[in-house]
Formats: sequence, C-alpha cells, structure tokens
Amino acid sequence: MISISKTSLVALATAALVSAAGMATADTKAPILEQATPTSPLMTDCHEIMKGVQNRYNGYDSWRIVHMKITDETGAIKTRRIAAAHKNYGINRRLRSLVFDPAELQDIESYVRDSFEPSVPDKVWVYLPSAEKVIDVKSEDLSQRLYGSDLAVGEMLIRQAADYDCKLLGTGEFNGYPVYKLYVNPKTEDEVIRLGLRDGELWADTETFMPIYSSFNADAPNEQRVLETLDLRWVDGVFAPARYRVSTIKEGRVVSFSDFETEGEHFNIGLPDSWFEIDDLGSTTSEFRNFRSEPAAGN
Repeated sequence: MISISKTSLVALATAALVSAAGMATADTKAPILEQATPTSPLMTDCHEIMKGVQNRYNGYDSWRIVHMKITDETGAIKTRRIAAAHKNYGINRRLRSLVFDPAELQDIESYVRDSFEPSVPDKVWVYLPSAEKVIDVKSEDLSQRLYGSDLAVGEMLIRQAADYDCKLLGTGEFNGYPVYKLYVNPKTEDEVIRLGLRDGELWADTETFMPIYSSFNADAPNEQRVLETLDLRWVDGVFAPARYRVSTIKEGRVVSFSDFETEGEHFNIGLPDSWFEIDDLGSTTSEFRNFRSEPAAGN
C-alpha cells in the first residue's frame, strides 16, 4: 500500500493550482486529461481518481522479499530483511510478513486484515516467537513503526475513497511520470487513528493510479511523512516500484528515513489460502517461511 512534503503543503497547493488554471475540472465533468492511449481511463473528478488508487490491486496476490535500510535521527543505520505477501478476498485484502534478520527480530510475524466492509473491522496481529504468542495490535497502536522503520503499521492499509474529502490540485510530472495531484483529508478521527496520518497530498500516476509521491501530516505535532516510489516497472501485469523511501519530517527537516528494496517480487501466483489464516501465524508446519516466488505463467 503503499501510496507526504518536501515543501509546505501551502506552497505545493498554490503551485499546482496555478499550473491547473484553464484545465477541465469536475465542474464541467469533462475529462481532466485527454486519453494518452485508446484504453486510457478518463477521470472527471478527484473522487474517481481516489477510487482508482483504492482499487489498483484488486484481484491480485503478491509475494516479495523486502530489504529495509533505516537511517534514524542520529544517522545510525539499521537493516531488516523480511518476506511480505498479500492476497485479495473479494474487496478485502490480507497481508502477512515475516522477519528473517536481524537476529533479535528473527521469526516475528505480522498479519493484517484490510477490510472494505463496514461490518468487518481492520485487524492486525503480531506473532512474538520469544513468547510463542499471537497478540492483537490495538487500533490506537497502528501508528507504531513497522519493524522500527519510518513506515507505520497503519500505512499498510489501503485508503478507502469514501473516507476522504478530496480536491484536485492539478496535474504534473514526477520522476518522468504524469501524475494527478490531489489534496485529501480524512472525514473522521477514526481514519486518523487507523493510519496515524491526517491531511496531505497524493500524486497518482495517470494511467495506473499508483501513488508515486505523497506527503501527509502525521498525527504527531509538526511532523510529516513523505513517500517516494522509485524504479517503477511492470511485473506480471502490475505497475510497481522496485524501491521506495519513507521519510519523517519534523519542522521542515528530514530527521529519519527508511529505504525499501524488493527482491523476487511477483503477482498473480496463486498463494495458498492457508497462509492467510490466523492459525498459520507462528506455525512450525507453515510453508510461508521457505517460499520463494516463481514468475506467473507467460512471464
């Protein structure tokens, strides 16, 4: 889920609004951009773009190894290596991860139920091998960092378009990709608790809706979180980054950042349902730990 500001939100919004002058907007219901190809999606307002971002992984499963390099406020560097997988169940999604190293975190696992149904709440569980116990992560703890990185637990959850007010700031380019620039604001305090983030900007690729850059105010005072995706490429029909960085900014200064690099990433590979059941967490018979992905048929 991945999809936060190097300059102030006010400056970004002003620049984007100036560049957007004279463009078609939701008021006219004309396409925001002309079709780049005959099959390009035609968006007329920011809510349609938000739905595109929300639904971009529907129908997929995925697996990857993630190499994490964490640079903290003192400049000290820590590394993590984890396996991460997800699988969709209709409109809902489940995610699982396992730490390979360092030794002090080895075999810790996390399991997430990312739900789009109001009657089925999001849930996060963590398996602690030292206690041989699965514990519930409370909703107010979702802003804690994933394995010590700048990525919060809640940020693994997909933003649902219906939970946000949005405003189209315009279009532009980021790292060579055309993007829609949106200002988004959660409608409820529950959503702030869920992600640990408040209002901010989201820049999404105009063809695939992949969030390429985002800048959000964190729930903590004077703190922002920036996400940048790097080395985007197509894998098994999915547009995804080979690398991305999450930075924490306090009072306009980058104080820490985490780099993530994927290895062996593949989509649509038919992962077993048993991996995405709570009883498989910490199981000595689970095949999740030793799995390595192979390309989907035809790739």
